[in-house]
Amino acid sequence: MSNLISYTTRRCTKFTTLLVLLFVSMGLMFVPKFTFAQNTEIEIPSKLYKQANTAKNATYLSEDEKKVILYMNIARLDGKWFIKHILDKYDDNRSYYSKSLRRDLMKTSGLQAFKPSENLSKSAKYHAKDMGKTGRTGHNSSDGTDTFVRIKRFASGNYMSENCAYGYSEPIRIVIQLLIDEGISSLGHRKTILSKNYNYVGVSIEPHKSYRYNCVQDFSDRND
Repeated sequence: MSNLISYTTRRCTKFTTLLVLLFVSMGLMFVPKFTFAQNTEIEIPSKLYKQANTAKNATYLSEDEKKVILYMNIARLDGKWFIKHILDKYDDNRSYYSKSLRRDLMKTSGLQAFKPSENLSKSAKYHAKDMGKTGRTGHNSSDGTDTFVRIKRFASGNYMSENCAYGYSEPIRIVIQLLIDEGISSLGHRKTILSKNYNYVGVSIEPHKSYRYNCVQDFSDRND
């Protein structure tokens, strides 16, 4: 049996890397645009769906936010399946970054699925609303508060990270955008999603004054 789903940065206590999915050129910031295939149906095997759908009972998340976690978990649990049944259907670019993602996913299997965290989701929502209302991008709050100062108001952890994406509200497009990491030489967003260091995630998708939508994902190794 299968389930049919249809659609019509990283921090250690010693090191900090802040990443945002943006191009910076001549002092201007641009949200990268991708050519996605037309909406399609994704049929997920029941066993994989059950393993990946850790957010199903998270009442504090919207259905789209739950699906962001679902698709990240599928990539972590079975990268080859993700390529064949999701990436190949949605990604029409086949750029250098897209090809490198395929190589990375071919080696990805059996990572622990992210569990949803209400505290991390509160941090993500605070930032997504802040960026959305002010039209800003990046990780620090509009009042200048440091990323991890803000996250630690809501959650804790030895390893913490944040991903920010702009321009899409659809879960699959958000996840593919971050995994491809077009133009980001460090591949920080991809590495965070496919990292063994993080066990919990919070997600928020909110309207954005400049880019229509923004999605913030906050990660940690702990949920306390």
